[in-house]
Amino acid sequence: MSSRIFLILFCIIIIFFIEFNNGAPTVKTTAKTTTKTPKTTIKVQKNSTEIAKPALLGGHTPWTKTIQPKHKKIFDDYKKIILKKLQEVHNVSKTFNPKPEKFSVQVVGGFNYLYLVKLPINKYASVSIHHVAWKKGHYGKETNVIVPPKTYELDDKNV
Repeated sequence: MSSRIFLILFCIIIIFFIEFNNGAPTVKTTAKTTTKTPKTTIKVQKNSTEIAKPALLGGHTPWTKTIQPKHKKIFDDYKKIILKKLQEVHNVSKTFNPKPEKFSVQVVGGFNYLYLVKLPINKYASVSIHHVAWKKGHYGKETNVIVPPKTYELDDKNV
């Protein structure tokens, strides 16, 4: 009788460990290797324009100085709103002409078009334009543009 109880307890413990580990085999830990895998960017064709795939899921593509006409048009369509928000947040003059210096895209519930605009104080300001192509009446609204108060140095390695 006691051997049956022992066997049942043993089986329950084994089942518990298998469920806890999801059936995966245990792996021995080894010392860290110092070799790094090179980062690669994969180009994807979409509507005859190349967009670099982001390194991190949900992250934005790497910053680029070559701004395609389609993305320049989006910036120009929102230029009045961008200037208004830059005046509010960064106190630029009304005669300031915002021009995108760098560009990036982030795929979210639509697209975030991220631009870096060079300010008169020799710093970059970030401008984000949220665009949902499949929603009618979404394009051109002031709520789509975000200008955070943070500025970036021109030689900042993160931008």
